[in-house]
Amino acid sequence: VLGAGGAATAIQVQAALDGAKQITIFNRQDEFYSRAESTAKKLAEAAPAVKVDVVQLENTDRLKAAIADADILVNATTVGMKPDDGVSLVDPSFLRADLVVADTVYNPLKTKLIEDAEKVGAKTAPGKGMLLWQGAAG
Repeated sequence: VLGAGGAATAIQVQAALDGAKQITIFNRQDEFYSRAESTAKKLAEAAPAVKVDVVQLENTDRLKAAIADADILVNATTVGMKPDDGVSLVDPSFLRADLVVADTVYNPLKTKLIEDAEKVGAKTAPGKGMLLWQGAAG
């Protein structure tokens, strides 16, 4: 999971509750990094079977390795949203056809990450679905 804000934390917790074996949280070394570490600690206590790691987003070697081992990649940052549309935190060469790629960004409807994932044949879940469920809940 890329990010450690509110949406990212909810996704991480739900993944642990749903039986994920490993969750790797990537975040910039910013005000949310300590939040990611706190979330990882709480998840380790609440779901000890889940291995949780927190890694600096700038560590592209770890990002590449984590994506290579992952079933699902989620961008829960604002990167990809205007004015950063056309930008992705993930090098397209890290993506593969048997990966599920989700993005919480809903404007634009397809972020660069989603477009890159579609190009390699990955299953995608753009942020529009999240927006619709937020509206339904409100």
